[in-house]
Amino acid sequence: MAKSSLKAYPFTLLKSVLIVSLLSLIVSVFCLTGLFNYQSHQVDEVVNKQLLLGKSELIQHKLEDFFDYPQQVSNLLLQYLQGIENSTADPQLIPEMVYLTAHAFNTTPAFKSLSWAERNGRYYAIARANHSNQIYLERTLEANSQRLVKYSGITQDSNIVKVNESFSVQQQPWFSAARRQKLPYWRTEYLTDGPVVAYHLPVYDRQGQFRGVVTGKTMPTDMREYLHSILPGKNDSLLIADDRRNIVVQVGAGALLQQNQPVIRQLLKSDGHQRMLTFRVGGDEYLATAFDVQDRQHLLKWKAVLIAPRHAAIAEMKKQRLMMTFSNMLFVFALMVVLALIISHFTGTLKEVVGKVRLGLTPWKKERKRLFPEIASLDEALNKVALALPGTFEFKRKKLEEDVETGFLTRSGLLHTESLYENRNLLAMVHVSNYNSVKNVLGNELARQFIKQFTQRLRAMLPEGALCCCDREDLFIIAFDGIYESKDVTYYCSLLSSVFRLTTTDMSGESHIYTGHVGMVIETLSQENISECLMNVSLALQHAQLQRNGASELFTPQMREEEVNNLRLHQALCDDLQTEGFHLVLQPIVPFDPELACNEGECLIRWQSNVLGFVPPDKFIGLAENTGMIVPLGKWIVETACRELAMFIARGAPRDFKLHVNISAVQLQQPDFSHHLLESIHRNELMNSNICIEITESVLLHDTHRIVEILAYLRRLGVSVAIDDFGSGYSSLSYLHSLPFDCLKIDRGFVRNVLDDKKSEAVIASVLMLSQSFDVPLVAEGVETAEMGAKLREMGCDLAQGYYYSRPKPFDHFVPQDGVLLIKPE
Repeated sequence: MAKSSLKAYPFTLLKSVLIVSLLSLIVSVFCLTGLFNYQSHQVDEVVNKQLLLGKSELIQHKLEDFFDYPQQVSNLLLQYLQGIENSTADPQLIPEMVYLTAHAFNTTPAFKSLSWAERNGRYYAIARANHSNQIYLERTLEANSQRLVKYSGITQDSNIVKVNESFSVQQQPWFSAARRQKLPYWRTEYLTDGPVVAYHLPVYDRQGQFRGVVTGKTMPTDMREYLHSILPGKNDSLLIADDRRNIVVQVGAGALLQQNQPVIRQLLKSDGHQRMLTFRVGGDEYLATAFDVQDRQHLLKWKAVLIAPRHAAIAEMKKQRLMMTFSNMLFVFALMVVLALIISHFTGTLKEVVGKVRLGLTPWKKERKRLFPEIASLDEALNKVALALPGTFEFKRKKLEEDVETGFLTRSGLLHTESLYENRNLLAMVHVSNYNSVKNVLGNELARQFIKQFTQRLRAMLPEGALCCCDREDLFIIAFDGIYESKDVTYYCSLLSSVFRLTTTDMSGESHIYTGHVGMVIETLSQENISECLMNVSLALQHAQLQRNGASELFTPQMREEEVNNLRLHQALCDDLQTEGFHLVLQPIVPFDPELACNEGECLIRWQSNVLGFVPPDKFIGLAENTGMIVPLGKWIVETACRELAMFIARGAPRDFKLHVNISAVQLQQPDFSHHLLESIHRNELMNSNICIEITESVLLHDTHRIVEILAYLRRLGVSVAIDDFGSGYSSLSYLHSLPFDCLKIDRGFVRNVLDDKKSEAVIASVLMLSQSFDVPLVAEGVETAEMGAKLREMGCDLAQGYYYSRPKPFDHFVPQDGVLLIKPE
């Protein structure tokens, strides 16, 4: 036998792979072991420091939240005080202070008191006793501001506990300091019960005159339980020092803190970057770090020191990981050897089997020679697969293209049906709108029966040759056979709509009515335009769903134009909100008595788009509410209205001019609505009473309890509430009784017909009686003629608004003089 001329390696491919793998594993083990040993110490240091740094950052954030309580409560009281002119004469001041401190007393044990000191010597405080946790009132008397009385409860009717006859607010160091530096600051006072940290907030009126000081006090010695709860580890220790580096409070191992005073003093003296020190106590090693303790305004300049034991388990964990890695390498190597042996026995035979694989092309030829049992099983299995595949493919095709429940085609089946594109131009889409209700109430099984009976009736009424498709459980597509004209559509619309008219189905002895809508399109169907036709028929169905049950609509190009216009309108709305495409106008609300000046008006929005031109409010307000754009648009309206009103008053309008601003239910339910409104008012140096928010009766269809709560809160702070378009929507006397409001505005639809329609006159008279019963003024909207004004004045209406008196104009078109605005009928 001739010797092969090919040169061969001394080892087989399998042996070569095993030898190279073994050598690679040995080298890898030695290299990784050395590398792990080298980096072990460095990693241990980094991990321990990172752990301590993470703990300190966590505690720092917790302490920041803790010291933020006095600021929050003080700022809330400041906001209340800015809304009133004279806090001394306000009977709600002390109840408001009790309301603001209730949450702080319950959640923060260290919070001690909230006080208000006026420049005239008046002093009010709601405080908590150190031992009994009893909340009590402390205040100066009205007749003698130097007599400080401490009560046992929160009212003046409670017992007098203590009297200080020589108390003077002006002589208090903190009061003088607050008046002198004009900015909020923290001050630490050392009393017999321990140190007290006080946050002092100077208060000024709109003219910049000093009114007094709001103070929130916290006692750090009562924070020990809180500090214990925020310590990440049970062996950790923590101490806090004030700005003079005097230790205020400490928790944890007291002996550990006492034995390492030099380390603690060194850390407390450090400034700038966070430092870490390592020290030993006995046989244990500890890490210590100092970090700043601040409030959110960075006015507090305290320090804290955190001490934690070194985590020695990390080094042990690395050793275990190294051993695990080495063991895994050995296991992988052994597995490779075993797999190589097994594969070598099967490789040759598998090549023969692979060579025979011709699924679906040629018959499978059975092997006659002896095989391994596994290979023989594989050969037999492949033979069965070759025989079963054609039937499987057919089953999958039917499953994809035919709906099992209804027997209709699926969308995929419809699109792959060749006859769809032959001599057809009428396409319909039918939606069963109450299917989901039946499914949710009666369950899946009865819902299937419900829709099955619907499809049976639908199939029975359709002409021969119509293709039916079940696109969704409750949505069906029908392609009629033949070519039709527009005049034929009426018949087929009526035919499909009839299934929703007085048609019931019996299930389990009960009758159920089908409700739904139909959309249709006439266009020659082809593979090129089928997607567009389906979109068009869907648009027609969408328009039909806006109408009564059983309504049908034929697609028209105007439907697509309307949808495109909505998209353009939405995009233009987003763009112009950023580019100032909107502006506000003012329409005065005048008294019927011509001798009285105008003291309020309604703020209205106008949109002059660079792309679309002038867009009426009724075209874009509804779109803004449906798309969520009403939230940023509403914020812009509130901010701009307050700014315009401030400039209007500065030009000579009445100081107490009330501006009505329309607010939607979506805006009203935003979490930050009240805060944003009050912030806009105060930023423009207005009074809360300068703003009246107008809501419609539709807000009653939302979360009534929450809306009533928000409106009551705003009214308590001086903001007025008016119900706009009263009588045009959801009128309910029970809800009206619970809804807080200050004014009723009757819908212009009744006012327009007051001269000719006795029913409108009767409605206005009824609403007028209702407003008088609630003791609120009634504004008649839409007054356009002198006769209408005279009639409404005769009926007893209080105020009027309409084109007869003034059209909506920019604010600067009105000319007030010396705090008076006179409006003459146009």
